Amino acid sequence: MEYRRDIDGLRALAVLTVIGFHLKFQGFGGGFIGVDVFFVISGFLITQVIRNEAINGQFSLMKFYERRARRLLPALFVVMAATVILSALVLLPIQYVSFSRSLIAASLFFSSFHFRAENGYFDLTSEQKPLLHTWSLSVEEIYYVFFPLLLIWIYRNPTRIRLNVLTLLGAISFIGATLALIRNPESKAAFFLPPGRAWEFLLGTAVAMVPLTVFHRRGIAEGAAILGVGLIVGAAIGYSEATVFPGPAALLPCLGTALIIAAGQQCSTLVTRLFSLPPIVWIGRASYSLYLWHWPLIVVSVQYLGEPLTLKWKVLIVVVSAFLSTLTLIWIETPFRGKNGILSRKWIFRIALLGIALFVAIGLHGILSNGWQGRFAPSVLSIVNGSQDKDPRQQECLKSDLQAHGCLYGVQTEPPTVALWGDSHAAVYAQTLGDQATQAGTSAIVYTMPSCPPIAGWVIPNQPWRDACLAFQDKAFREITESKTIKSVIFGARLSGYPYSDSTSDFSDIFRKTLKKIQDSEKHVAVLLSVPEFGANVPQTLFKIYKDSGIPNELTQDRAIFDQRIQQENLLLRSLPSNVIFIEPSKILCDATRCYFYRDGKVLYHDEHHLSLTGAAEVGILFKPLFGQ
Repeated sequence: MEYRRDIDGLRALAVLTVIGFHLKFQGFGGGFIGVDVFFVISGFLITQVIRNEAINGQFSLMKFYERRARRLLPALFVVMAATVILSALVLLPIQYVSFSRSLIAASLFFSSFHFRAENGYFDLTSEQKPLLHTWSLSVEEIYYVFFPLLLIWIYRNPTRIRLNVLTLLGAISFIGATLALIRNPESKAAFFLPPGRAWEFLLGTAVAMVPLTVFHRRGIAEGAAILGVGLIVGAAIGYSEATVFPGPAALLPCLGTALIIAAGQQCSTLVTRLFSLPPIVWIGRASYSLYLWHWPLIVVSVQYLGEPLTLKWKVLIVVVSAFLSTLTLIWIETPFRGKNGILSRKWIFRIALLGIALFVAIGLHGILSNGWQGRFAPSVLSIVNGSQDKDPRQQECLKSDLQAHGCLYGVQTEPPTVALWGDSHAAVYAQTLGDQATQAGTSAIVYTMPSCPPIAGWVIPNQPWRDACLAFQDKAFREITESKTIKSVIFGARLSGYPYSDSTSDFSDIFRKTLKKIQDSEKHVAVLLSVPEFGANVPQTLFKIYKDSGIPNELTQDRAIFDQRIQQENLLLRSLPSNVIFIEPSKILCDATRCYFYRDGKVLYHDEHHLSLTGAAEVGILFKPLFGQ
């Protein structure tokens, strides 16, 4: 197959948009579409290779898989090995456990399924997952396993049947992804899983299989190529993280890629010549390694700094990524590529299996050692494990689906006398509330759902679990008001997450009405007041301080910052009935001048603003009066 320099230039455009998006450069809000460009290119090139060999009677599955192994695995193994080392240096145990799982997934090429499953409310952010970008490699690898078999079958049938089969499969994939996004605009299945992306590969396949003679006319080819660039660049600039994607929105970059490839297939265009310039081609040739290196470097840098990247760091990451990808291309990728690549087929497969086994073993060690705790001295374990200091029943009792239900804490054989109702900020007190209930010989029922306030009939607009929240609110309100044993109800929420001070919102009115209805059912009402918020992940901040200058004595914030933040909240609280009980964690967490996030060797928060189990236990004494203690 004739080498097309312009396709390497197209790869350069794709990888630069992805890097620009990941580094949050201005003008790259939709840079994630670069992955879709890669998918269309892959569909085109793989179809070309298989078709040409099938026509000549030379196609072999083993030879095909050997080429894929030579092309993808050497660079991937090098980057994964480097990422293991860097992650061991900068990741906290809870992050390293997550990394270890993803390492296994990436090694076995099912990371698209792995990251699709990581969708919990308290799941790690993207910038804490060094191998998140391998989801696209997983999609490609799954495509490479099944597509040759499909293509061989297709080529045994007449042309019309070939096109009908491809069109049907592409339509099913596209419609399926679109319907999933209509049902849930934030569908991770549509984004991560291969079925939702198959039509993008098949579009590239169609370009390879269907000769578009219309592009023999230079004027049409020139216009189509320029339009293709416009569609890709327009999507990269115009889209954002708020864009519902992939689905119909992915048509722009995918059709743009198809137009550029198809036009360049028939004649040399201005775009073809532009994308064939040596510097652009070089970036395209190194695009695979560049894609592999840049994301782990971003994650490691963010975790090391403990804060968002500055422009200086972003530029440094680009430079280091370019340097490492160049070395990887020259010393790792190129020697293994092609039929004359080093090592025989037998040894390529042996090393592939050995590498996979090694990385799976490293991943299993990270999981079984609970994040490789042995990396740290015993004296700092409270700091590095601060992110894991959460209610062990969180997965069971803090859910955002229709199966969510109240959880009983305390003496399990006794009916509840106290109810806790609220969002994730209320949920942090569940365990310590249960401890107080146990001391009183009774139990407490806890109704908590993330970002779901303890009021009847109000939810955050466009919230993915809106219906689940409404149903949960109705269930909690009904069970609390109908209970004969519940005497006190505690309302807890992070008010700053809701429009309590917005005069155009009915949130505050519904909140007051809900409290009044609970009181009318002859229950005592208590309201949990806000806790200080640090503004950055507390355990990570402490870890950075530890790495820079040793174990800190304390981590604090001026009390005035907290007092300023809750001024508006106090207006709402003063409008509540006078017989409402106020529970003020700040009495424990703050003194006259400072609020504490770490003191006496105790990490009081497990992230930016949620109390840890240790922090909640410090506040536990405030619940005693509700149990008559």
